[in-house]
Amino acid sequence: MPVFLSCLIAAVAGLWHINQPAELGTLRLHYVQKPIGYERYSIARDASGVTLTADFDFTDRGGRVQLASTLRTTTDYAPIAFTAKGKTYRFVNVDSQVRVDGTTATVVADGAESKVPVDRTFYTIDGYAPFAAQMLMLRYWKQHGRPRVMHTVPGLPVNDVIIEARPAETVSVGGKAFSLEPFVVDGVVWGRETLWLDTDGTLAAAITRAGGLSFEAVREDLEPALLQFVEHATRERIKDLETITKSVEVAHTGDYALVGATVIDATGRDPIQDAVVVIRAGRIADVGPRSTTTIPADWPVVRVDGKTIVPGLWDMHTHVTQIEWAPVYLGAGVTTVRDMGNEFEFITALRDAVASGRVAGPRLLLAGLIDGGGPNAFGVYYATTPDEAKQMVAKYRAAGFQQIKVYSLLTPSVVAAICAEAHRLGMTVTGHVPAGMSIEQAVAAGMDQIAHLAIRGEAGTPEVESTIAFLKQHRTVMDPTQSWNELLGHAAATPIAQFNPGVNKIPSPLNRLFSNAGSASIDAATARGRVERGLRIVRALHDAGVPVVVGTDEGLPGHSVHREIELYVEAGLTPMQALQSATIVPARAMKLDRELGTIEKGKRADLAILDANPIERIQNIRRVRWTVSAGRMIEAAALWKSVRFEP
Repeated sequence: MPVFLSCLIAAVAGLWHINQPAELGTLRLHYVQKPIGYERYSIARDASGVTLTADFDFTDRGGRVQLASTLRTTTDYAPIAFTAKGKTYRFVNVDSQVRVDGTTATVVADGAESKVPVDRTFYTIDGYAPFAAQMLMLRYWKQHGRPRVMHTVPGLPVNDVIIEARPAETVSVGGKAFSLEPFVVDGVVWGRETLWLDTDGTLAAAITRAGGLSFEAVREDLEPALLQFVEHATRERIKDLETITKSVEVAHTGDYALVGATVIDATGRDPIQDAVVVIRAGRIADVGPRSTTTIPADWPVVRVDGKTIVPGLWDMHTHVTQIEWAPVYLGAGVTTVRDMGNEFEFITALRDAVASGRVAGPRLLLAGLIDGGGPNAFGVYYATTPDEAKQMVAKYRAAGFQQIKVYSLLTPSVVAAICAEAHRLGMTVTGHVPAGMSIEQAVAAGMDQIAHLAIRGEAGTPEVESTIAFLKQHRTVMDPTQSWNELLGHAAATPIAQFNPGVNKIPSPLNRLFSNAGSASIDAATARGRVERGLRIVRALHDAGVPVVVGTDEGLPGHSVHREIELYVEAGLTPMQALQSATIVPARAMKLDRELGTIEKGKRADLAILDANPIERIQNIRRVRWTVSAGRMIEAAALWKSVRFEP
């Protein structure tokens, strides 16, 4: 080809890129399906590449979250430079810069600079936002051979991202059909996201998580189809959990006997040395010393010499918004959890899948969230009048929820109506103390349980003693979530591993997220002082006879349950009392103590088999070797590994 013709073609191509109009897009952002803000992006092209600028902006419960991002790529979307600064959630700060030079990425994240070798196929993104960056990542993946694993930066030092295209589907809005291609993205955040591209490669919708709860982004013209996207993603995630369940080998099921361990039954009785636990059809058929306990003839015997068996643990305050929580909880020895507010469609489907035995996971007890409405309300289920309160309670009751969770913006009269209707229908009520009500007023209105440690002041003062006496009189159950307070309130200069070593075992995206938690405005002594103040109140509640139950509000998946138990020992509870706060005490609070909570004949075979005795050293609660859930015995390490944790 003549040189002048080559130059002419190049010039025309350059002009075509320069004259292309910018690709503009707007995504409506939703948190637990509530519309809360927008992401607006612009994609400009020139002869040398593509420039994405994105403005991610939402307001959640009165708090504004903003993230400004720029991504520069080659014409085929290979990353050149990336910057992101702001927040992606209330406690998740992002301050990242990436420059790519050949096979090296210079990464500046959270004030530290590093040189990271990168493969031929990699991408630059820091968390789920901006969604437009994920859109370009998918375009890049499609144009570069659809690699099975793709590395992204920033990470530790990289994140391993797996992208899978799923069969095309059609979404209908206003009588118009849209053909969309769904993709499952695993590793940008911990766990699986679903993103949909249209036939032009434009992002139509995304379902992910932010701050532990479900987060949705939908193109404005497709917003009426939000529920269709949620339901599709839910079906796909349950299928994924079925696949994970099949990949984790069940060590024993059916009828068998555990022989040789020390059994701590959580009744308060002395441990049973050299014990036998006989399991028949998912229940405890017998338990006692080997010398006096009969093992049926020809039954399989599982030797667990040197181990310690405790009842399966409980987490009484969590939000199981992704399937990956199910194997994590079992890996941590947790066999029952109470979900304290979630996406209705997802959590009911997951509960039913676990109950059916199709997927492995802890038993799910559900508390349905109700807030008071208005721009700062949480979720999408509101009650502003007593009649609306009755309707909301009826909806949750019909769906098999055990409790109602009241939230911050409810008025006193509506709280009273919720409690009365819930009690009439055989449900109990938990949740936050609404703004404008004292803890005494909330309990007097009918709240049976209280989430978080809603007691101000110092243990031992007349005011706090009066409040505790009031809670004792009303048999109120307290869910303090001290591990959550410690995690979010620690001094930023204090490594999380200093108080929760589980952080060293979590996947890279989670570690990136929690590395930004904590407060830069306080020192370690002040932060610890706040934790100790809370622990003194926990001790005072327990000593007064107020039931205290272990709850985490998520935190470090699985590991925060262990940390909550450890904190109760730091508060002054004995190791046995701390163990009971995660076993029999929550079972009683949920009126399931005839079924769960202790290792006794006739109860469900929910057990944690530990490598060491937690009564001797409470940190041994972390040393789970196997978990038995309804008789199915599974190796803890395999459960952790199935969702990218280190065992």
